[in-house]
Amino acid sequence: MESKSLVSTIVFSTAMTLCAPILANAQKYVADVNNYPDKPIRFIVPWVAGGGADFSARIITAKMSEGFNQQVVIDNRPGANGIIGAELAAKATPNGYTMVLLIAEHFINPSINSRLPYDTVKDFAPISLIGAHSIVLIVNPSLPAKSVQELVALAKSRPGELTFGSWGNGSLGHLSGELFKSMAKIQMVHIPYKGAPQAIVDIHGGRLSLMFTTVPTGLPFISSGKLRGLAVTSAERLPILPDVPTVIESGYPGLEIQHWRGIYVPAGTPKQIISKLNAELVKILRMQDVRDRLTAGGFYPVSSTPQELEAFSKSELERWAKVAHQAGSRTN
Repeated sequence: MESKSLVSTIVFSTAMTLCAPILANAQKYVADVNNYPDKPIRFIVPWVAGGGADFSARIITAKMSEGFNQQVVIDNRPGANGIIGAELAAKATPNGYTMVLLIAEHFINPSINSRLPYDTVKDFAPISLIGAHSIVLIVNPSLPAKSVQELVALAKSRPGELTFGSWGNGSLGHLSGELFKSMAKIQMVHIPYKGAPQAIVDIHGGRLSLMFTTVPTGLPFISSGKLRGLAVTSAERLPILPDVPTVIESGYPGLEIQHWRGIYVPAGTPKQIISKLNAELVKILRMQDVRDRLTAGGFYPVSSTPQELEAFSKSELERWAKVAHQAGSRTN
């Protein structure tokens, strides 16, 4: 009995010795959660600077920096339809010091790419929606089409000659164009770009015929007269573009599309941090100056609980799977 007791004592003592660093780290981690944030936060935007995603992210992060008294640093990581930036976020330490802006494309990607380096839903913890906006169909003013109907007639008279750009294969701009082709029964050639701003440069230069882009990205060019807006994908006309009809008015009701944005953190981030981030975002999105800036840019500011965003994320995954299948956009 004495020998058995001695062995038990040794085993227990060894176990406590091995666990001591783990317990110490756990206590430090709890302290870090209580003091969060006590250092700068990285905010990954998986899209180019100057686009609609970047526009909304910079408004939000400026206010977060003020509210937390810690710098929230934008880290633009464009490429692969948002996959590059999303992978960085998915593999980051789940301690609240990495956030990522995910948009509709994140939930389109599984339907067009079977080899994603992360799980679209399970590897990310939702914080809050920050808003949504419409898509606008833009063309160069020199293109002989001042309405959707005239554009369709032009495309039918020149099958396969018109080109439409997007911010990447499988992007919402790409699928919008594919749906439009299918519904209007026209032939156009898709040209993917690294980001929407690059495509707009080519439309303005006459090297690209048209594009379905985000309202925040297209608005300045439409307002200045550099590009022509033919239609918006919202249910009703937008106050900031009152002279641009909806796609519904133009005879294509099935093309009603809203582009949305949400903020996420790596899965496993402590619930206390998620709650703190959500509370801060809700507060920011209620600020009148934030709402005014987002609205002026063609954005509809809206917040949510993490649970609401989780449910919405899953519904988007199902929705875009059907659309991608219809558009035949599978890449591998």
